[in-house]
Amino acid sequence: MDAQLTIVDVTGSTNDDLLEAGKQGAPHGTGLAARAQTAGRGRRGHKWDSTAGNLLLSIVQRPRVDPAKYSGLAAVSGLAVLGTLEAQGLANEIGLKWPNDLVARGHKLGGILVEAARDNEGEPFAVCGIGVNVNYTPQEVPDGGVAAIGLSDLNENVPAVDVLLKEVYHAVIGAVDAWAERLNAMEENAGALAPAHGEYVAHLNWIGEHVIARSPAGDELARGIFQTVDDCGRACIKTEDGLRSFHFEEASLRPIGK
Repeated sequence: MDAQLTIVDVTGSTNDDLLEAGKQGAPHGTGLAARAQTAGRGRRGHKWDSTAGNLLLSIVQRPRVDPAKYSGLAAVSGLAVLGTLEAQGLANEIGLKWPNDLVARGHKLGGILVEAARDNEGEPFAVCGIGVNVNYTPQEVPDGGVAAIGLSDLNENVPAVDVLLKEVYHAVIGAVDAWAERLNAMEENAGALAPAHGEYVAHLNWIGEHVIARSPAGDELARGIFQTVDDCGRACIKTEDGLRSFHFEEASLRPIGK
């Protein structure tokens, strides 16, 4: 596959398709979008409602950075999507939720799923999957999740999905390339999020608010004030016993009382 954006009517999962293409050597920037998916998924294997009318896009990423720092890709891609929506005048109420969601009015607007792998030559790559509710708002609320919202619920005039797709596609590739260049110019011990840290934290929801950190199984890990996310992407919570930090694989956050 050449490094270009391909749009299909339906597939199982654009991430699955590009993970296979990546293993076969698909180049950096190879994009695949679907008008609908039959097996869309989000973080931790949760089902992603992929009904037609929404933005469903995956991109092969081969940034020339230490693969251990691929953990920064979700935040960088989320910022790129948010920037695209801002440029279209659609982002007045939209923010980011740690670690990989776009939210508005306390509801989930979109999500980013990054999956890393190695190709048949042993070279590392990642596939960045992006889902944004545009004209269809899923009604099913996943266990422990939040209700969804769509761009059309927030704005009277929303561009066609294909227009948004192309803008998001180019914005994400550009943002990842810029992130990789800046990261490689930093000290070796710089965190994966360091090049975009300030911008990311500035757009995060619940900073300064009381939150609960829960494990993937739903157990409470900590509660306190969500102070920041460090440059390694860990959520930092000020508790009665001191500062606690959680990697995105360890926890998810919910505001207390919501």
